[in-house]
Amino acid sequence: MNDTQNYHQSSFKTLPIPPRPPKVDLSGRLIGLGLIALALGGITPAFMPVAALESSYYINAVKQMVRQQKETEKPLPASVPVTFNPLIAPDGSQIVPLDTQFGIVVPKIGINATVIPSVDPLKEAEYSEALKQGVAHSSTSFFPGEEGLVYLFSHSTNYEWFMKDLNAIFYLLKNLEAGDLIVLVYKNTIYTYKLTEKRVVKPSETSYLQPIAGDHRLILQTCWPPGSTSQRLLLIADLVDRQEYP
Repeated sequence: MNDTQNYHQSSFKTLPIPPRPPKVDLSGRLIGLGLIALALGGITPAFMPVAALESSYYINAVKQMVRQQKETEKPLPASVPVTFNPLIAPDGSQIVPLDTQFGIVVPKIGINATVIPSVDPLKEAEYSEALKQGVAHSSTSFFPGEEGLVYLFSHSTNYEWFMKDLNAIFYLLKNLEAGDLIVLVYKNTIYTYKLTEKRVVKPSETSYLQPIAGDHRLILQTCWPPGSTSQRLLLIADLVDRQEYP
């Protein structure tokens, strides 16, 4: 072998062969993805009622904006009397109360429910059964039209992993603002209240459970935050109008 051959052989080194990539266990990954999909599928139904409520609220908000814009563009003539009607939906349609003997309507957030009268707020078995049918009226408070505070309460969520079979009528109370209307219909009379205050209190703060005479106000109470019983959300409203139901 001459020098030229020796030079070429020494110039080219043998490169190591790279190892083959490990085989991927596709069956294991598919099983894992399937389990994740099943888990998400199990969670999704629990979110559906809340998603539906939130969607309905924002749809109603858009409808109300459109209606207000139309009313601004085409105001009524000065000669046309303006009558106060609290039972108007965000889209301008007339709301028919679900129960004219004792019902609650909150137009902005779509509440239209029966109120169960004289429910003891200290007896869980009693109020749990009442809340399956509607909103509960505390037996420690007054009725609309009487000389005293009206106190109503209901659930704020129906998350299945917190509480089961709940009628979450008061979930959207959190979206109300000062000035929004809350309507009670009691024995064919409409009592309209205007929201003045929202307050979060501890469960130990129960002064509002006591009968408060001479106070023409309404308190709506629900658990806070939704899915928890650690606090209470109170909405306080003043009576601003009373009229007979048509």
